[in-house]
Amino acid sequence: MLLEELPTSDKWAEFFSDGFFGYGDKGNFQMFSFFHFLPVILLIVAIILTYKFRENIRNYKYEKTIRYILACVMLFAEMGYFWRLLYIGNSDLGERTLLTRLPFQICEWTCIFAAIMLFTESKHLFDIDIFVCLTIGLLPLAYPAVISRTGPLYFRYYQYWLEHLLPVYSVFYMMFIKGFKYDLKKCYKSFVFLFILGIICIYLNYQIPNATYMYLQGDALGEGLSSILPENQFGRLAIYLGVCSILFGIEFLAFYLVSLYKRKRIEKEVVEDNTI
Repeated sequence: MLLEELPTSDKWAEFFSDGFFGYGDKGNFQMFSFFHFLPVILLIVAIILTYKFRENIRNYKYEKTIRYILACVMLFAEMGYFWRLLYIGNSDLGERTLLTRLPFQICEWTCIFAAIMLFTESKHLFDIDIFVCLTIGLLPLAYPAVISRTGPLYFRYYQYWLEHLLPVYSVFYMMFIKGFKYDLKKCYKSFVFLFILGIICIYLNYQIPNATYMYLQGDALGEGLSSILPENQFGRLAIYLGVCSILFGIEFLAFYLVSLYKRKRIEKEVVEDNTI
């Protein structure tokens, strides 16, 4: 039967719950495939271009408009997740309710913080987001197991990548365009944020059946990864904070080497100028 011949209710179902806003079969999205790497490559290209044309963007009279558009897109992506759940439902609706999807995940708060940061040019939110986004915030880009049923033909695919890519891009944007600086002394803000959020999520996971906030229990991360983590939620939270500490160290080393290279280059230029 052609779509035009379907009853109105069936047409809506074809587009929403059974179509673009719905779900595919398990494995519809394949990790480490072209459609996994494509969004990450686009992010890298966007960061490189922003750095290359930073002076043009900084002096552009509508620079504030660019930031506002980025912030609005992030907020739309965040709200789009809940709008879709409200009207379409969960992929495993028989096992979970909307209570298990309240906005208490790390990626959701980094997205909200990044949007507010772009609106207000908040240095405090930048201090939180730069450490979280460039450490544990990169893990969903490498391991997007939660969208296994929604490939590029589904809304959730685009919502997922916008929600996770744009906060990462935003911290680079604020560094390149607004001159915000990486400050290791401010990393405690991220630890405090993650610890408080973790305690809230542990409480919610105990109170709400089948809740998996921050993936502190269950196999929401995928059976392969969840199987190597302890079942105790406090144990998982400790591992998360430990992983963050290691990634913070790697991040600090990377920024230190970049700053050292810039310092050496400036010293070399000064020496050459004095020689001339």
